Amino acid sequence: MPRPSKGPRLRLQRAKDRKPTWIIRDGQRTIGTGCDERDRDGAARKLAEYILKQYDPKKAISKSDPNSVKIADALSVEIVRINVTAMPPVRKRELIKVCVNMGNWFGDRVVGDLDGDLQEQYALERGFQIAAYRDLKILAAAINRHIKNKVGGVQAKFRPVLPPGSQPRERVLTRDEAAKLIRAAWRARQPTSNPDKPGQYLARHTARYILVGLYTGSRNGDICNAAVMPTIGRGYVDLDAGIFKRKPDNKVATSKRQPTVPLPPRLLAHMRRWKRLGISNHSVIEWQGKPVSSVKESWITAVKGAGLETEVKAEKVLRHTLRHTAITWYLTPDRRTGKAVDIEIVSQYCGVSVATIRKTYRHVMPGTFDILLGAAHNIGR
Repeated sequence: MPRPSKGPRLRLQRAKDRKPTWIIRDGQRTIGTGCDERDRDGAARKLAEYILKQYDPKKAISKSDPNSVKIADALSVEIVRINVTAMPPVRKRELIKVCVNMGNWFGDRVVGDLDGDLQEQYALERGFQIAAYRDLKILAAAINRHIKNKVGGVQAKFRPVLPPGSQPRERVLTRDEAAKLIRAAWRARQPTSNPDKPGQYLARHTARYILVGLYTGSRNGDICNAAVMPTIGRGYVDLDAGIFKRKPDNKVATSKRQPTVPLPPRLLAHMRRWKRLGISNHSVIEWQGKPVSSVKESWITAVKGAGLETEVKAEKVLRHTLRHTAITWYLTPDRRTGKAVDIEIVSQYCGVSVATIRKTYRHVMPGTFDILLGAAHNIGR
């Protein structure tokens, strides 16, 4: 009896007098990728391209019992979906790489094999529990998105066995720390051997990124993906109307909310000046005239320059810290008026659910424990 096919997958081919190279195996077929042992990412992209051109896993899914569908087939369909979805190219490559790696790991296993032991084994071999948590969430979404058969009149749904997720970070910038971070990003220069000829500025685009994050509480992807005119596959800011449209017009809404909101007057003034000076020609955040998909490296430079670098995990200043800081500042009562922004308004403006706000930011919300504190005098009577 012939062995079932494992589906398209990567394999490292070794030969005498030749460097190891990645190849694609699909049944009895062998396809070269042209990528050597060090170029694992390039090989993963080649595999994704091969799947898109040669393989139609939808046929394997459409008439199958959910439990008999190959995991690799569901992930292959997910790669097709990711490839045509509007999202930053960097994020698209990351997701495709995750799907390819999971497809290789699970091999010819089917959905019915995905018991708790197998998922725990994957998490163990993945090494990083947070990464395994995210991978299995992607896998569950891929399976549930493409397996919609009715089983016994009940919608079949795969629920992953997840390792512990990441703990919420409570690091919030003070006003002074935020100012130091912006100043460090604005002043950072490339080191040179001649003190009389300072190097070029390295992170001024990151200073602008920080301002947008602190004013709007937007996610990293929404900030970097924002154009200054309507653009296919991207959100944009309308500088005339003062509106920030986070979600691209051709993107389907997801659980990560991307509401369209008015821009704060001060930030809008900054953005109009950036446009007028040619700093933001096509995108809100640009580096040397080109859109920026990530500020990861320059962010590290700014954090170091601001003296905020630390090895303590809970105290690390990450890009997401800007969103957490913005929401916290909006919910904190003003020292002069004693008033804070209403939780419903913060939810709608920053694109975060009320439930998440109550769970994560309860300690800064005014009046949360007033009833309890008022009744505390009865204790001990």
